[in-house]
Amino acid sequence: MNRDRRLNVPPSMGAAMQRRQFLRLGALGALGVAGASVLAACGSDDDEESTSTSGAASPTTAASGSSAAPSGEALKVHFVYVGPPDDNGWTQAHDIARQAAESALGGAVETSFTPNIGFDASTTQLFEQLVADGYKMIVANTEYAGLMTGVADANPDVAFLECNGHHFTSNCFGYYMAHETTAYLMGVAAATLGASKIGYIGAFETATFFNDVNGLLLGARSVNPEATVQYVNVQTFFDPQKAAVAADALLSDGVDFLYGVMDEPTFLQKAEEAGVWTGYWNLDFRSAAPTKYVNNFDLTSFAPFYEEQFRALVDGTWKAPSEVVLLECPLGEWGPEVPQEVKDAVAAAAAELESGELSVYQGPLNDNQGNEVVPAGETIDALGAYSVGFAVEGVTGS
Repeated sequence: MNRDRRLNVPPSMGAAMQRRQFLRLGALGALGVAGASVLAACGSDDDEESTSTSGAASPTTAASGSSAAPSGEALKVHFVYVGPPDDNGWTQAHDIARQAAESALGGAVETSFTPNIGFDASTTQLFEQLVADGYKMIVANTEYAGLMTGVADANPDVAFLECNGHHFTSNCFGYYMAHETTAYLMGVAAATLGASKIGYIGAFETATFFNDVNGLLLGARSVNPEATVQYVNVQTFFDPQKAAVAADALLSDGVDFLYGVMDEPTFLQKAEEAGVWTGYWNLDFRSAAPTKYVNNFDLTSFAPFYEEQFRALVDGTWKAPSEVVLLECPLGEWGPEVPQEVKDAVAAAAAELESGELSVYQGPLNDNQGNEVVPAGETIDALGAYSVGFAVEGVTGS
């Protein structure tokens, strides 16, 4: 049974915060962004009420996260979401996967979630409460760093999964998408469509950002060696006004392909109005740009991953990997106006990446400060890309 229970949380936890935000370890302090605009955009007042509907179990002693449940008893798994589950973006992708994985287990696992959780001391309190309530596995769909991992370290019998996490112990590990190749293919598509100046609307300078802009640029340059990427980082994943300003600035500056990681469609709509090809990080949002939509990142691999974790928990065989688990992240479905030659060019590049004949990070490569970052004859693999901290030559922005 899929029970979308939401826990009662203190008001301070209700802030809709940016997903995948980089946190400094050792700091409980937080960056705060009010969630009212997110909830207003993603649901009605009734929806907002429903996020605080009581569904928490009475506090119990947490059982081992690697032990099977007593016969006939469903194991409790809880998801902590950085945003609302209907954002048509990052959090909704995880929520779809959560429901699919629970359904696949046929009642052996019971999942619930808490949405719109930010980055302050009350977040640690939430994780502590979930442990006290007897959850055997706790999944965070963004990196909460010390706000979560301290609780994980103190409770070795509970399984903790942290998306984009960097903490690895016997009961806690990080997982993410291997998306630098996907960005590369999007760059191939952009250049094959004739783009020479790609615009990118991002949030924060994390490895996710660098792999996006680097992949876009290097893929585009495999078609057009003169291609460039210009970015604007708006310090949030949801702010329609900031996204509109960034999109207007990039379009006014002459970008001929516009891509972004926002959890809302403003930049897609701006590109459509300007007659500029565009693409999206998260779920398919072609409705926002019906004639200029190219593609999006396909995040459907979360579902089989969660199912695998749930099954191991039920079987009593769950173990935390010692390094990041990187999930497949292909492109999704092509927009209706994308020419066949673009699809063919991308398919050819994808085959070379799959075979190992081609690497995204293939030396010699310089960063955009002129420093050599990948010597001739060397490459950076997917695990190395997970920690990349530079933009390649040809990427500019603010």
